[in-house]
Amino acid sequence: MKKLFLSGVAALLGLATQVHAQSLGEFRFTPNAAISGFNTQHLNNVTPEACATTCRDVDHGAWCVSFDYYRASGQCDLSNKRAADVGGLKTDYAGNPYDHYSLSPAVNAPDPIPGKRHVLVIGIDGLRGDAVRCTGCANPPSLNALIDGGAFHSDMLAGGPQVTLSGPGWASNFTGYWAADHGVTSNDISQVLKKPHVFDLIKKVYPDATTAVVADWANLTQGLMPTGADFVSRNDAKNSQQATDVVKEWLSWDNAPTAIFYYLHNVDIHTCCYDPLNAVYQQKILDEDAQIAQVLDALVHRPDYANEDWLIVVASDHGGLNDNHGGQSASERDALFILNNTYGKPAAVPYCHGDLTSYPLTQIDGVTPHVLDFLGIANPTAGRKLPVCGVSSQ
Repeated sequence: MKKLFLSGVAALLGLATQVHAQSLGEFRFTPNAAISGFNTQHLNNVTPEACATTCRDVDHGAWCVSFDYYRASGQCDLSNKRAADVGGLKTDYAGNPYDHYSLSPAVNAPDPIPGKRHVLVIGIDGLRGDAVRCTGCANPPSLNALIDGGAFHSDMLAGGPQVTLSGPGWASNFTGYWAADHGVTSNDISQVLKKPHVFDLIKKVYPDATTAVVADWANLTQGLMPTGADFVSRNDAKNSQQATDVVKEWLSWDNAPTAIFYYLHNVDIHTCCYDPLNAVYQQKILDEDAQIAQVLDALVHRPDYANEDWLIVVASDHGGLNDNHGGQSASERDALFILNNTYGKPAAVPYCHGDLTSYPLTQIDGVTPHVLDFLGIANPTAGRKLPVCGVSSQ
C-alpha cells in the first residue's frame, strides 16, 4: 500500500461543491499506474477533476506536478515529483487501484508548424456516412455547417480486409494502414498499434508540436493512443460534456495543442438501430452535434483564430446494421468523413470542397493522409489522400 507523508482535508478546500473540469486537460493520464511514495498531500472524497484543480490552484501550483487517483474510494495523492524523477511508475499494484495524472510541461507551448496550422480530429463512434445528408435523416446543424463550408464523403469504406469493430477502425484512421499492418484486429484492450499514430508522425517532423487526446473508451487512451501525446484525458463513460469541456479548455489557451483528437461515443448506441431514419439514432446524432457546437464556438472565439489555420476532420470508425456491427454489409462498412478549414472564415480558400462521395475513399485514405498533407508533412503510410484535396491546390 502506498505510504502517505502528509494528509490534507478536502473539505477545507471546498472541493465537494466546487468541482469542475478546468485544469484536467493540462495532465497526461496513465491508467493502472502510480508513483510509489512521494505523496505530498492526500485528498478525500474528490474526483480527478477536483484533484487537477487543486494541484493547479494558487497554493499548490508552485510545487504540484502530478497526482495518483484511487478509483474505488475517490481519493488522490498530490506529489511534487514526476515519474521520471523517481525511476518511473509502479504498474503492478494488486488489483490496479490507481490512475496517474502528470502535469505536462508542454502547456501553452507555441505551435511550431508554419502558417500556425492545427488539426482538430472529431471522432464520432458508429456514425454511418449515409445518416447525415439524406431525406428524412437527422439534420445536425454543426455537421451540416462543416459540410457546407468544406468537403464531405458519405461512404468512406471501413472494413473490407478487417472487421468493422472500433479497435481496427480507429487504428486504420490513426495510422493509414489496415489491421494486417497496424496489428489491431479486435476490441481487445491489450492490442497496441504496430504502426505510428498520425500524431506521432507529426511530432517526428515537429518535435515541439503538442498533441492531445480525450476519450471515454479505454482503448483510445491506452493501446490506440499516440505514444508521444502531451495531454491525455479520459472522461466518464459516454459523458460527452466532460470530453467537450476538456477540449474547450485546450482551445482557451493562448497556444492550443497542435493536434487534438476529440472522441464522441454516444451515437454508437448498441441498443436499437443503426438506421438513418430511426428516431433514437437520429437523437443521438443531434446530441453529439450539440457537443460539437460548443467546441466550434470555442474555436472561433480564440483571440488569434483569424491568423491560425485549423483543419477540422470528422470521421467515424464503422457504420452498423440493425443493432450491431462487425460484419461486411454495406451499412456496417459505411463511415463518415468531413474536411473543413474555413469554419468561421467564409473568405478562406478551402483545403477541399464539395460532395466527394463519387471518389473511392477507404478508411486508410481518410484521416492520416489528409492531416499530414495539410500540415505539409510527407506521407509514409499506405493511405493516399483524395487528389482534389490539398494545400498545393489552394
